[in-house]
Amino acid sequence: MNAVYRYNPDDFKGILGLPDELYTFYNLHEKYSETKSRDDRFALENHWENLLFYTIKHREIEGAITQPTAIKMREYVEGMLYD
Repeated sequence: MNAVYRYNPDDFKGILGLPDELYTFYNLHEKYSETKSRDDRFALENHWENLLFYTIKHREIEGAITQPTAIKMREYVEGMLYD
């Protein structure tokens, strides 16, 4: 992970799966930004879906992150996917 992101994975240590999933998403985003390959885009989109619909949503339901934080995180990573 080379860039600085709004939601630093280290800020979510102790929250099941969230730091690792954010690191993976950011790394995939950086790789796709460099290569623009279809395979890297597919990997990024696939991980984005898992991050949004499973990890963030489940941590919100469990109460590990607040609903406003979850909404903002989803908007942020979706924005990264389509920028």
